[in-house]
Order: sequence, then C-alpha cells, then structure tokens
Amino acid sequence: MGKKMTIKILSLPSRHPYMSKFNIGKGIQFINPDTNLFTNTQNLSENFLNQYYPPESYDIVHIHFSFDRTPINQFEKILRYFRKNNKPIVWTCHSKESLRIKNYENGRYQKLLFQYANQIISPTKRCAQWLNKNFGKHKNPLKVVPLGFMAHPDEVRHLNKKIKKNVNLFTMLIGDFRQNKEFIQSIINFLQCNELKKVKLQLIFKPINIYNKNGQIKPEMVIFQSIIQHSRIETISLPDIPNNIITKAFLASHAVILPYKWGTHSGQIELAKDCGCHVVVSDVGYYKEQWNKIHLWKTLDKNYFEFPIRYTNALIRAYREKPLKLAGKIRKIEFNKIFNDHLNIYKNIIKKESRL
Repeated sequence: MGKKMTIKILSLPSRHPYMSKFNIGKGIQFINPDTNLFTNTQNLSENFLNQYYPPESYDIVHIHFSFDRTPINQFEKILRYFRKNNKPIVWTCHSKESLRIKNYENGRYQKLLFQYANQIISPTKRCAQWLNKNFGKHKNPLKVVPLGFMAHPDEVRHLNKKIKKNVNLFTMLIGDFRQNKEFIQSIINFLQCNELKKVKLQLIFKPINIYNKNGQIKPEMVIFQSIIQHSRIETISLPDIPNNIITKAFLASHAVILPYKWGTHSGQIELAKDCGCHVVVSDVGYYKEQWNKIHLWKTLDKNYFEFPIRYTNALIRAYREKPLKLAGKIRKIEFNKIFNDHLNIYKNIIKKESRL
C-alpha cells in the first residue's frame, strides 16, 4: 500500500464525535459515516453487511462501543464474519464492561474482542495493564493512544464567542439514564450544600420514562422528576441531543459533575478540557490519567456512609477554583499525533496481514 493511499474503515460506531473526527478523507476514510450499526440488531447480520458494506469496500473494522446492544451470539457471528473475510479488527477499549448493565454477560464481549482483534488500543496505560492482567498477553502489543478532543477547537472557539462562562453554573450530562450513572443522591447533595446556594445545576437528559419494560413504575425516575422541579435546577431534554447543544452547555459552565458508579474512561472529561470546565468525578475509572486537574471523590472503598461528604467536598473544591481557559490550539497539536498513531496502526496491520 502506497503512503498516500487512503485507508477505508468500517467504524462501529462512526457518528460519535470521538470517531467522526478521524473521518477527514485524508489517510483515513469511513465507509459508513453517521451510523451506529450496533443499535439496529435486526439488520446487523452477514446479509446486511454484504449488501450495504461488502468486504471489498473497506480495509479494516474498528470497533469502539455499543457492541453490547447486539446479542452476544450474534456479535460473535459478526466477528467470525470479519475473520472469514480477512478483515482485520481493531478494538479501542473505551470501557472495561457495559455502562448500561453491571456485569452484563460477565465480560464475554470484551473476551471475544480480545480474542478476535488484530490490534487493541487503550486510551490509558492503566487500562492496558488491566487488559493484560485479565486476558493475558495479546498477540500484538497493546497500543496506548489518548482520546483527544471531543469538540474541534475551531468549533469551540466559534461557539464561545456568544457564550459567557458562569461561575455559578454546574452541569451534569445524564443522557439516557444508563445504570452506571447516579443521578439522585448527587443532585440532592448539590442542592443541600450551603456554599453552593448561589449555584444552579444544569441537567441534560433524554426524555424521562417512569415505566420499565414490564410497564411498572420506576421509583427512582419518580424521585428524579420531583427533584428537577427545584428552582436551582435547569434542564435540557431532547430525544437526540445535538453535540453543539452539549458543547454550549459545557462552555457556559464552571464545572461538570460525573457521578459514575463504575467506569473506565470518559469523553465528558475530554469535552470539559475543550470547554474550560472543572470536573468533579468519582474515582471508579482511569480519569486522573486522562486529566490530572480533575476533582475526585473516593468511592472504591465502598464506604457508602462517607460518600455524600466526600462528594460535597469535591464540589466545594471545584467551586473555589478560578475559571479555566479553553484548551485551544494544543488540542489540535495533540490530535495530529493521535491521528497519525491510528494511521500507523492501520498501516502496520494491513502490512502484517498481507504477509500471512
């Protein structure tokens, strides 16, 4: 393959801001832009792929997340399909386990990806160490490549022209109410903190459903609906929340709150960097390696009685800090290396596979 040839990628998914930034058409090109094929489990099959994304139309499959929305047996069939058609697989380990359901399938998805992937990328060294410890030595050494920006610095600068940073505004991006996010206790403790009595909390979430799949009322959603009536709560709720709406919300905020119950890496931390936000986050992931300026509160010891005090202290620490500046041009420089790292990974895999 010549140096100037473009490598075509089947990106799963492709429309998330983390992935879409690689689809610049120079060196790397997605054949399935603006899609998340894992959310359509009825169509994601050999027949579907052969019809819409035949093997000859791409060089590499890059899997990121959402794969746990596909039934495990169907997911393995898809991996076998890629292998049968000699399509190298790259897996970026964004999360050690499903963020929707704790211990979902007991890590079988990750085990399959470790087995089938030709190359594994980890955004942090500690996650790479975890993978080696839990799954053994991979056939190819794991590559550590940071996540990089979530909102392009030029877009951030443009949006920021009409937005003023509010030191009395915190934001919590809840999204689709995944199980790994705590959104009751954290809001209550925020509202009860006297030092934050001038501060408003902006909540971003998809439409509330107070019923579970069996038609029974979910108590936590009823409590949430009651809490958000508070005068210091502002809400943004849409079925599909545009990325620019989220970016604007972060740009206006002094800090963002990430009350994760479990996790690994966070794109919200990267967006907070982009938008000059302090971050208050639990210590369940490798977040400190992503950004050493975050404000952690301790939860790993499972001393639940202490959680409210620790969390509130972290909020106060962030509130007392001076506002942060936008990350700016340094994110462009950082991304150039991240892009080239991906390009070199792709080239090396193709070169290696062509020798077999």
